[in-house]
Amino acid sequence: MGQEKVEEAKAPKVGECVNLTGSSMNADHDEIDCGDAEATFKIVSDKGNCDDAEQNYTISLGTTDSGNVADLCLALNAAKGDCFDLGSMSTAATKVACAGAGAGSSVVKVVLVGKAGDECANGAQPLENKQRKTLLCLGRAA
Repeated sequence: MGQEKVEEAKAPKVGECVNLTGSSMNADHDEIDCGDAEATFKIVSDKGNCDDAEQNYTISLGTTDSGNVADLCLALNAAKGDCFDLGSMSTAATKVACAGAGAGSSVVKVVLVGKAGDECANGAQPLENKQRKTLLCLGRAA
């Protein structure tokens, strides 16, 4: 049933990557190749019930009670060495070049990609996704 709704909404599929544009209250997406240096999010579920480490993204056509809804979970499309501007309450995260990140910016660098339950070293902040059993350790980009 969930897959059927995704196709109706013409939403990207699990395993594909997207970048979000607009505000968090009125977001849109651009589909992008996961190997692209700017690919920010990978769709990890189309069933909703996202992990705290994931961004929930709902696509609806028509009225919200029409049932034509895709409830997607987006995880950072991250590899060691990637940098992200994690955005704010009103803006989505974006993948950015590490070189331009100055002191005091909201840009973080992925210093480790591991398994849930691993530990981050050297003061890196853990972003653990218990549902997907992954861990990103985020450090300062500068």
